[in-house]
Amino acid sequence: MRNLSSHSCYRLDQLAHLGLPSQIFIPALLQELHHEISSFSNTFFWQDDKGKLCNIFDEIAQTKSIQNFITSISSIKEDKYLYTTKWVSSLAAPTTSLENFGKCPFVAEFYKTILLPMGYYNTCFIPIFNPKTNVRLGILMVHRTKYDPDFSQEEIERLQYISSIIFFGMSQPKQESICTTDGWEQGLLIIDHDGKIQHACAMGEKLLSLASSSFFDSSVHHRLDDIHVFDGIDKLIKALLERHQHQQQIKDPTLTQSNAWGDFKLRAFLIKDKIGNRMPRIGLNIRWQEPFVLKLFHRIKTLGLTPRQETVGLLYAAGDPHQNISAKLNISVFTVKEHVKNITDKLNIRSRADLIALLLCDNSS
Repeated sequence: MRNLSSHSCYRLDQLAHLGLPSQIFIPALLQELHHEISSFSNTFFWQDDKGKLCNIFDEIAQTKSIQNFITSISSIKEDKYLYTTKWVSSLAAPTTSLENFGKCPFVAEFYKTILLPMGYYNTCFIPIFNPKTNVRLGILMVHRTKYDPDFSQEEIERLQYISSIIFFGMSQPKQESICTTDGWEQGLLIIDHDGKIQHACAMGEKLLSLASSSFFDSSVHHRLDDIHVFDGIDKLIKALLERHQHQQQIKDPTLTQSNAWGDFKLRAFLIKDKIGNRMPRIGLNIRWQEPFVLKLFHRIKTLGLTPRQETVGLLYAAGDPHQNISAKLNISVFTVKEHVKNITDKLNIRSRADLIALLLCDNSS
């Protein structure tokens, strides 16, 4: 682990050491980032080898917002989309939207018509670089409302430091397989018997857009709100309606969809018309599954360990051998063993399995 003596970002650094794929690591980091920098919402843009913006994750973005981004990266006209995309993708240092307001009419127009309606009054843009090659990996955007203070110099410096953590996390060797469990966000969709969406909450729309495609570009414009991205949805609808006619329950009304964002689970249930005048509709609970290692990450902070013990304990609980932990944190195997011993003594446990059980134990009752 790098020296964090002048920063309290050790939780972000822990995330960066987990070897999560970029599109799972970044959403988790943006969520945790709220504990380090005050913001209304956070966004991340990925850039390809040619420096072009190629993907986006926005914490509150719905289908319309994603379509605005798709329009931006696909535009070949000299308009607010093209100029703003070029401006964002070529930033060499952190800056804020208020600092640049009025300097370019196209950027100002994008700001007023796209960012402001989303509640993004002032945004800090932080480019993410590979420090060795100076190749850009993306842009972090931290958004504030008009009621929030401007970004201070200290906050901008902290965000610059966080950009190095982001690069570190994106460049780590990735886990070969990601085990997931119920968790993360969930939303509600309501469809008719033809599979057409009738109603949806904001989170349901967002999760369906993520389940629809790993990358948001012009090729997915028409599929952002298509429930048929879940293979077998028509068969499931038919089964639900048939079982309804015979007053029977369907055994497993769930479907799953996996892509670069992770795993998504869809659970269907019938919504009956109490009056009896209409066909029953189908409710869909769509859930973004949580990687098992992230569940450990979120819970280990409750054990009262020191920051270094947390990091070693997290990797230990995740299944890393002592040698791997040593290599990841650049400390000796002896030091790793000493940390593990101190952790087990402090928590009055004996093994890795005991630590996992302690982390997964629900003490809410």
